Amino acid sequence: MRGGRTAARVVSSVALAALLGLGAGCGGERGEDGPPPREVPAVIADLDLSEMEPQVAARLRQTRRAVRSEADSALAWGEFGRVAHAHDLWEPAATAYRRAAELDPEEPRWPYYLGDVLVVQGTDPMAAVEAFRQALALAPDYGPAHFRLASALVTADDPQAARPHFERALEFAPDLQPARVGLAQLLLAEGDAENAARLLEQVLEVAPRHGQAISALGQAYMRLGRRDEARAVAERASEAAAFNLFDDPWMSQVVAEGVSAVLIWDRAKAFLDNGDNEQAVLGLRQVVDRLPDNAEAHQQLAVAYGNLGETSSAARHLEQAVALDPENLAARVQLATAWLELQRPLEAIPHLEAVLQQNPEDLDAPWLMGRAEILAGRLELGIATFEGALAAGREPPPWARNDWGNGLAQLGRVEQALAQFEAVLAEQPEEPQALFFSGLLYEGRGELARALELYCRSMRSEPSPPAQARLQAHRYPCL
Repeated sequence: MRGGRTAARVVSSVALAALLGLGAGCGGERGEDGPPPREVPAVIADLDLSEMEPQVAARLRQTRRAVRSEADSALAWGEFGRVAHAHDLWEPAATAYRRAAELDPEEPRWPYYLGDVLVVQGTDPMAAVEAFRQALALAPDYGPAHFRLASALVTADDPQAARPHFERALEFAPDLQPARVGLAQLLLAEGDAENAARLLEQVLEVAPRHGQAISALGQAYMRLGRRDEARAVAERASEAAAFNLFDDPWMSQVVAEGVSAVLIWDRAKAFLDNGDNEQAVLGLRQVVDRLPDNAEAHQQLAVAYGNLGETSSAARHLEQAVALDPENLAARVQLATAWLELQRPLEAIPHLEAVLQQNPEDLDAPWLMGRAEILAGRLELGIATFEGALAAGREPPPWARNDWGNGLAQLGRVEQALAQFEAVLAEQPEEPQALFFSGLLYEGRGELARALELYCRSMRSEPSPPAQARLQAHRYPCL
């Protein structure tokens, strides 16, 4: 991979060696056959692998053998660097990247990776800046490199030099939202809150959980005197993603070298936090394969499966989580919810009983218990459960009132059922289930015109086969 470099931007090996800290003591002049083999630096040769996960140690051992046997191969050094980099072995990674860059001064990835390592180490901001500049000299159209250089320049307290690189990053990679956020933060610092807000609004349109964007937009709105909007944005902070992922094909090659279960888990959690459930499932499946007795891993995999609508798979892993940690009440509630979605209420009830026994104040369990009893055909018991929760001062969520109304309707207590559905609609006027169920009751009472109106509203809110069937039965077109 050469990253689109042009011959005009290629620098000499001497200049690159100086930039990356490679003095004459590192080896002789490059000849026609490349530099002569040399000893592996102690920071790599003496790297202790004894306490590492077996798969990590094996991968490091493999790539270290390669640099010993192919000491003049930039690819061998770069591969070792990526493996070390992926497992937070900063000094060995930096050493390997420097050697790779010396051997192949036309490859932009080596200084790019070195720059990332130097940023993490944080000891020499300007060295990171120079590494990214070197990468861009070789690949001037690589958007993520402009973003990383701009970020390094901000860290080095040179925001004026950073701004054009944020702009170039967006020129070459328009979907690189962190660059848009970085540019907005510079505008905020310059007092241009209006244009900063515009950029941040663009970010949140496509990445609504972008944590930095949420925080910066709240600040921008406050400076513009838009206090209500600032408060609304602040309320979104609890939903913000802890990690803001972005597409960087070069760094993806480093990430892919991460074979530690801990690293794979961290990466999967980041995907889960950012809503990429497919990637989260792929990573978490590897984690539970390697850590089959870890209840938390099973629970997180279940969450990812649940987000994808794969409820049976979610239930299977929640059963594992509960078996491994019976005191995990959150997993029990999640498992009961999954069983209810699968229409298996009798399997949900024991878990809800365990939750209520250990934590009678749980917010969801009483309402889920009422739903389970009604789904199991225990209508009176389910309604009594709802009434008991209400008498205890709990406010039922709309879905529980819908279940409550269904139970009452099945017992023929139509007015009481309608009261529950009306309570839902008072809070959420276009809630589709409450509209549809109310329509059924009004139709049953002979108030067909009102029923058809409710069916139409339900369809406009969320089209469903049952509402459509009732409208078709009466040949009633919704306008």
